[in-house]
Amino acid sequence: MKNGLILIACLILTSCATVDSGHKGVRVSFGGKTDMTQVYSEGFHAGIMYLIDNMIEYDVREKTTVQRFEFNDKNNMSTVVELSLDYNLNPNKVNSLHTRITDVDVKILKTLKSAGKEVVPQYSAIELNISKRAEAEAKLAEIIAMELPEFFVEFKRLQMTDVDIPEAVASLAEETAVQLGRNALAEKKEAEQVALAKAAVAKSKGLFEAAEYDVKTKKLMSQPAVLKLYQAETDRQWALQGKSKYGNNNVFGAGVSVIRGLNESR
Repeated sequence: MKNGLILIACLILTSCATVDSGHKGVRVSFGGKTDMTQVYSEGFHAGIMYLIDNMIEYDVREKTTVQRFEFNDKNNMSTVVELSLDYNLNPNKVNSLHTRITDVDVKILKTLKSAGKEVVPQYSAIELNISKRAEAEAKLAEIIAMELPEFFVEFKRLQMTDVDIPEAVASLAEETAVQLGRNALAEKKEAEQVALAKAAVAKSKGLFEAAEYDVKTKKLMSQPAVLKLYQAETDRQWALQGKSKYGNNNVFGAGVSVIRGLNESR
């Protein structure tokens, strides 16, 4: 009795199959024939056929492949492009995939390369980096989305994740940047020289105007009328002090003292 129970338990355990989460199952008979009538979902499956049949599992969750390719852009410059493809195996066609496709990863890679070879040469590397990447991605996505179903793969999205600038273009850009820097420095120095020149001109003009004013002043002061006026002012200052340019003990000195007394009595 005990041996019979053990035998029954063994039969139950061996006459079932499981499919892991995120996978789909394909039943293949002992003779190698694929069951095309059904795709087996994740979970537990029981049946006497599983004593001899196999359950082949396929991961149908979304996957990402990132590949780098080298193409010539529209300027015939060698350009390295990185493409990122999100996809998954068609969960309803894994039995067809099992019977017809053995190298699905290779086919995906070939499709990416073929699409890139068609689209990338339509643009320059600079355009793919700056202004037309989205346009190029849309063209790539259209091509790939049409081709993947041929080998039972569903397209999700595609991105051009990186585009290397060709070495020749990068060298030219570096040289241009250096030259622009030199030009900017030269312009700065030129501006400084212009400013210094303007300052020198302004200073020279100021010195010239000052000298011209000095000359005019001296010329004016040398006029006879101005000399007389200056002499009269000098005599007045002497008179206010009770002195005379001729001395204190002469008639002019006394006269000046009288004038001073008259001025003070007013």
